[in-house]
Amino acid sequence: MLRNLTKYTAWSVYFLILALYAFSLWALFDHRSDETFWSFSESYSILQASFLQAGLSATFAIFLGILTARSFFYLNFKGKSLLYKIISFAWALPSLVVIFAMIGVWGNSGWLIKGLKALGFEPDFQFYGLQGILIAHLFFNIPLVAKYCLEALNRIPSNQHQLAAQLNLTGFSYFRIVELPVLKGILPYAYVNIFLICFTSFPIVLMLGGGPKYSTLEVAIYQAVTFEFDFAKAVLLIMLQVLIGLVLQLLMDFVTRHSFNSLKNYSPVVDEIWKPTPKGLRRFGLQAVLFGVGFTTLLPMFNVIWSGLSVSKFTERLLQPTLWQATSYSLVLALISAITVIVIAYLISLEARQLVYKQQKVKQSILAGVSTYPLIMPVFMLAVGLFLLLIDIELTTWQLLVLIGVCNGLTLLPYIYRLIYSAMWESFISYDKLARNLGLTGVRRWWIVEWHYLIKPLRNAFALAMSSSLGSFAIIAFFGSPDFSTLPYLLYQQLGSYRTEDAAVTALILMLCTFLPFLVIEQKENR
Repeated sequence: MLRNLTKYTAWSVYFLILALYAFSLWALFDHRSDETFWSFSESYSILQASFLQAGLSATFAIFLGILTARSFFYLNFKGKSLLYKIISFAWALPSLVVIFAMIGVWGNSGWLIKGLKALGFEPDFQFYGLQGILIAHLFFNIPLVAKYCLEALNRIPSNQHQLAAQLNLTGFSYFRIVELPVLKGILPYAYVNIFLICFTSFPIVLMLGGGPKYSTLEVAIYQAVTFEFDFAKAVLLIMLQVLIGLVLQLLMDFVTRHSFNSLKNYSPVVDEIWKPTPKGLRRFGLQAVLFGVGFTTLLPMFNVIWSGLSVSKFTERLLQPTLWQATSYSLVLALISAITVIVIAYLISLEARQLVYKQQKVKQSILAGVSTYPLIMPVFMLAVGLFLLLIDIELTTWQLLVLIGVCNGLTLLPYIYRLIYSAMWESFISYDKLARNLGLTGVRRWWIVEWHYLIKPLRNAFALAMSSSLGSFAIIAFFGSPDFSTLPYLLYQQLGSYRTEDAAVTALILMLCTFLPFLVIEQKENR
């Protein structure tokens, strides 16, 4: 009975998601006109700029991420764990907060430019354009690459380090012989993952691109709908992004399988790893890398805090009703998004693992494939389609909250599904035979066997979903208004109208709200 319930529920969720995307696509085609200003040369220049900035962002992030991971791996110092957690937190920051922070540090009136001028230099540096996009993307992606590489380096057994030390391997030879074999398993996956993230980047390119020269497809879609009202152009651009997204996703699946197959040769090291203590110039180099990455990561965060606290009439700005209304809407949206994506991911994982166990690979691929739809189909296809579908319907505030919350949750499905499914599959293969022998089924089996195994992954997934939803901007960009605004939408309006002091307070509140779920998780794990 319960088995059939989970089966039908999972497939019902699958078809509901499919219907949501189908209705969005139908609305786009229904509203398009025959005339459009779209041209192939315009799309070609957009694709060229998108591939350029995504390729450069991924390449620099891989290089600097490897250096950062090696510094954390080989150096031991007080506060190392705390510094790593703070740098890792940068990846979870909302894009608009990072944009505000980067402008305050790297902009023409930023701290670095002011510092150089105080020293007598006259820097000729324009932050807006390709360089601004790259700097913001590196802020996000260096911690992500460092996390991947550090996990890989921790798989190298101690005897390999000891043998390399006996052979007096140093420098690039040490890296090539000891470290590169394990890193080769994860680097292609990391590169394609970051390339895909940067290729579909929206707020960063919109705010820092400096014009249409460095536009991405998502920015072009947004401009076609909101400024040009050219729905035919939006449809063509969306179809183009779906095609490219499909190709990139197939590439992503290929390198993912290759990465995990390569890492099977390196089991996680349980005991403490012996590794050489860096000395002299090598130690100085690792320290310099760590200082550089730490400085360029912590300074923007500190800038958000300082800018928010040092504004004139801080209390008055902090107590503005619009700020706290936006905060309440953001928290409710984040809660709806987190619950939505975790419930969907859990229900699909529950059925998908049964299909894998019964070796029904085709059905499992179809069902689990729904988690990749947000990567293949642009978020703007969902946002614009629903916007056009509901344009003549007056929605209440709660209806808008549920609609945007569910859509935000769907955009997180690729990441949350992987977290939950891997934990559920490990729980299944570890305890299924024991549970069957003891006659445990249904809710009783879940409570006795699986709950204790899944609580930590579910908690981490909830924190990640909450933080990501708090900073989500793509969906609210179409449904937001002066009466219905979230913190990212309010911050976007304030930055666009040059209300920098109001924006500073909003950015501070948004950063603190994003940090709160991780703080709660950290306290739970330390108990």
